[in-house]
Amino acid sequence: MSRTVAKAVVVLNELAEGPQPLSALADSVGVHSSTALRMIQPLVEAGLITRGGDGKYRLGLRLAELGQQVIDNLDLRATAREHLLPLAEATRATVHLAQLIDDSIVYIDKIESSATMRTWSRIGRPVPLHTSAVSKAILAGLDPVVRDRLIDECGFEPHTEATITTREAFLDELRATGERGYATDAGEFEPLVHCVGVPVPDVSGIKAAISVTTIQAEPDHDELRGLVPRLVAAATAIAADLGHRS
Repeated sequence: MSRTVAKAVVVLNELAEGPQPLSALADSVGVHSSTALRMIQPLVEAGLITRGGDGKYRLGLRLAELGQQVIDNLDLRATAREHLLPLAEATRATVHLAQLIDDSIVYIDKIESSATMRTWSRIGRPVPLHTSAVSKAILAGLDPVVRDRLIDECGFEPHTEATITTREAFLDELRATGERGYATDAGEFEPLVHCVGVPVPDVSGIKAAISVTTIQAEPDHDELRGLVPRLVAAATAIAADLGHRS
């Protein structure tokens, strides 16, 4: 990667955290403000970043267009949606689809329930590995070398009292997930958010999982476990449409 491209990537990553003045962008790439202005001008002209009325730079709408094109071109997402929509309707819950892409597990689709409370998850956003049902479902079936490499990058940040905060406890959870065939998130990232997830059978190296998310002050664990057969049926159908044969 050339130095110019590398610096442009740094700028985009900085702006992903929020609007920034030119001076802050210059500091992030270690150049004078006048040099930074010349460097980012092609990004502005391409619509990848834009300058607001407050003088700060922010990500441009062209990036959103490109990101949506990437998502739309994912065969998994397009194939899965026809199975996720009836799953969301039948369960009246939010449904997620996540996939292992490079070294991150990313939400690639989300169908919102009619609940008024919206969850933190968002299409294109990396999944918190140690708190999510979809990440546990994927990790439990990964080759140990790949799994351990991903876990090495996990900081086990506590989000709620239920968050798993040690590697040992997380590995125990993954073993339990593999044995029972489904994963759970018992309010581990957001206190009222409870999920159950299953892996999509592996098709040509695709590592993915789906989950159902409910918003409950007092979760009904039996009810959540009762959703597993529906999830398994949807995951199996997705894999079959992608060419998987049992």
